[in-house]
Amino acid sequence: MHKVVRKIKESISEVAPDFATRKFLLAVSAGIDSMALLNVCVTLRIDIEVAHCNFQLRGYESDSDQKFLTDYCADLGIPMHTKKFNVETEKQKGESVQMTARRLRFSWFDELISERSFDFLLLAHHLDDQIESFFINFLRGTGVKGLVGIRKLNGNRLRPMLELTKNDVEMYANYLEMEYREDSSNHDYKYARNKIRHHLIPLLKELRPELHDVFLKNSRRIASAQEALDEGMEQLFDEINMRKVTKDWFFNIPYYYQHRFLENYGFNTTQLENLRNANVGSNFASEDHRIHVGRDAFEIKTREEENRHQYKIPSMDDFHCVDLSFIITEKEGPHIENSSKNKVSVDASKIEFPMILRKWKEGDSFKPFGMHGTQKLSDFFVTWFSKRRVGDGTHNFVICIFVGLWAMRRTHSSRDFFMAGRTLGFIVTAVAVFS
Repeated sequence: MHKVVRKIKESISEVAPDFATRKFLLAVSAGIDSMALLNVCVTLRIDIEVAHCNFQLRGYESDSDQKFLTDYCADLGIPMHTKKFNVETEKQKGESVQMTARRLRFSWFDELISERSFDFLLLAHHLDDQIESFFINFLRGTGVKGLVGIRKLNGNRLRPMLELTKNDVEMYANYLEMEYREDSSNHDYKYARNKIRHHLIPLLKELRPELHDVFLKNSRRIASAQEALDEGMEQLFDEINMRKVTKDWFFNIPYYYQHRFLENYGFNTTQLENLRNANVGSNFASEDHRIHVGRDAFEIKTREEENRHQYKIPSMDDFHCVDLSFIITEKEGPHIENSSKNKVSVDASKIEFPMILRKWKEGDSFKPFGMHGTQKLSDFFVTWFSKRRVGDGTHNFVICIFVGLWAMRRTHSSRDFFMAGRTLGFIVTAVAVFS
């Protein structure tokens, strides 16, 4: 049995000893690495289906790769799935072509796995890919977690070639006289990976001919260090109260844990630094979570939680729910009594129903009385909080929900809802506090 076949069989067996009864989806580009893995799977009689992405980035060459692989699989009687993508139209803000292609590729693979009940997705990354990824992540400043590199098993994604070198793969391809396609973009030096592959790694091999062995040893040590850090993370945050993360405690634990904790909720290093110096009332948002900063602590909530705290007021009637109650009273006259902090007088002619009551968001603004321009609510809250000690604000419903009405009343706003001498209005009286 050829070394490459034996190594891949051992690697798969470690994860799935019963691999002969499992069903695998194999990602194949038609390049030498994935074609080698395809041939090993055929040799081992593994139950596979092939998935090929055509990103149409190299014109005729991309279509030729697809046709080559289609014919190859047809000759072997292997089921094949293909999909064309338009990367430029699918790009999201801030994404590179490579990032978009990766997102589209794995999203489609996940769909196939779900639809056809595959046990594993096989990927043909090898040791040289590991080394390239290490330096890419190092240059990005990803920290210890990024330096661990590509994991052999990540969910259902299995990479059985990670201890094989590029040279091992090439020797196996020569041994089989195997056909494959060469991707011309692999020699395009505008990509950092190609510069590392063709310039940096040959230099490192010249300095240390045993580079692969050295890298494997260090990679295992880094992975071990990461495991220890993960255990420390679990112990440190085991009983953390997401509703109240005390600032004094949080900013005195090691910086690594601060970063990892927030990273779990989609926040980045810049947001961590801004959080450290944030004023009371500040908010930070990630894709799925939001941080609200109080005086002595901050809280993290999911966007889903926040969306639940939104109320639709259908008409000018009293409103009651589990979290909140208030009374709406319509009055006429030259003067509307507005002395209580629990009452808000507004111009009824400016109110349109249904009315949505929600928490304030970044970017919300209003026009205070006497100002030509607008003021952001976030700036208003910073000023208001600095003058009053009101805790962390989590139980102050006028800040959380009635911000539009309340802020206007507090500053005698002339915009939208303030009476400003009008003779018709209504009074909102809160009889329950939202928390």
